[in-house]
Amino acid sequence: MLFSSITFIGFFLPAVILLYFIIPNRTYKNIVLLVSSLLFYAWGEPKFVFLMMGSILINYLMGILIEKYERKKLILTTAISINLCILFIFKYLGFTCAIFDGLIESLHIKVLQDLNLVMPIGISFYTFQTITYIVDVYRGQVSAQKNILNLGLYITFFPQLIAGPIVRYHDINQQIENRKETIEKISEGLQRFIIGLAKKVLIANNLAIVCDSIYDTDYFAYGTFTAWIAAISYALQIYYDFSGYSDMAIGLAKIFGFNILENFNYPYAAKSVTDFWKRWHISLTNFFRDYVYIPLGGNRKGKKRTMFNRITVFFLTGLWHGAAWHFIAWGLLHGLTMVAERALKLNEKLKGVFSIFYRAFTLMLITIFWVIFRNGIDKTVWRFILKMFGGNYTVFSKSYRPIVDTNLFWFECDTKFFIVITIAIAFCFPWWKKITLPQSPLITNSLSIIKCLVIILLFVLCTAYLANNTYNPFIYFRF
Repeated sequence: MLFSSITFIGFFLPAVILLYFIIPNRTYKNIVLLVSSLLFYAWGEPKFVFLMMGSILINYLMGILIEKYERKKLILTTAISINLCILFIFKYLGFTCAIFDGLIESLHIKVLQDLNLVMPIGISFYTFQTITYIVDVYRGQVSAQKNILNLGLYITFFPQLIAGPIVRYHDINQQIENRKETIEKISEGLQRFIIGLAKKVLIANNLAIVCDSIYDTDYFAYGTFTAWIAAISYALQIYYDFSGYSDMAIGLAKIFGFNILENFNYPYAAKSVTDFWKRWHISLTNFFRDYVYIPLGGNRKGKKRTMFNRITVFFLTGLWHGAAWHFIAWGLLHGLTMVAERALKLNEKLKGVFSIFYRAFTLMLITIFWVIFRNGIDKTVWRFILKMFGGNYTVFSKSYRPIVDTNLFWFECDTKFFIVITIAIAFCFPWWKKITLPQSPLITNSLSIIKCLVIILLFVLCTAYLANNTYNPFIYFRF
């Protein structure tokens, strides 16, 4: 069930909110959220609810064992291994088998086909959350959760179950039993949800239509202009798609009294690739920093070890996104770029005109990396990237075909697309935060009314769009 669906907005969410606020007892409220979360997950994949319930039970027992017995490291290793093993089987087994099949032609492994395995939605997100719980208990940052229902709520909480943010246990454990719902929080949560919904439905979905239409056409059917349209559209689509979902998750959590940390901070305003990863998918970056990079030694063991640690982290970052070589390549490209920035001490030199130039270069580089992320690393992708820079010939073929940008006229006539992409580009930068207005009750009240009207308008437009359109993809479901 998508947040951006009539079923969720019109039926599931109102029913959960109504039931939640009718019940006065905190324990029963948590049970309502737990059952609702399991139903939410079962809506799309009922058989995998049992897998999730098994994961809850295993991690519940492991947390208690870590706290109770002295051989904590052995129990920790066992718990992490079980969690990663489940993730591996459903997400990486087929990829691994394919690699072995490629290396040894006589070996034909058909395990994935025979078992008909399908990757459970959101398994990458909730697996990392279970790992944070186990590690936090091991480190003594939190006590093991004695109430299995509370731990189950942490792992299955539907606002962030299938697409994050990745919520670390020590950030939310107190809120599970002690939180306060207020009118202000509910109002703020609803507004945040609608803004996220608008980002997803009105911007990301419309960009996706154009982006997909370009990538699905014949490679030689378009030229440099349309290649850049496709690349920029996808970069904006994945940002508004994922950040919109994160906004909806944060807003929904706030309605029920939870405060979840931010997951995006205008990543395309980054001054470097290093800065980009402090702004993009912040919960994933923080996870790898705290649970992989620092345990490996961070930057405390010399330049070579720091370089190795960074490359390792971004190899895993790419692999986390999917079992495919192009995801690994995408992660490594980001990691190598960050290593180069550190070696050249660019963060110390980013001043004046050079800073403006490097911001533009960073944005261009990230956009190119997104092309690889979306399309893979085969011959066609490299031709596409060459096309972005006006390449008529390819390094893969001596043949030449003239560039005929047959889509150019269609794009020029598509006013709606240009309106959407203009808005998308404008609001992926925080320029509006620098606007200062005179402080007075009249201005404050007027802005509040305008904001309220805009939120209502956005919600009406979103529901109208969802009622009339079936094209509602979501990129991060597959991760």
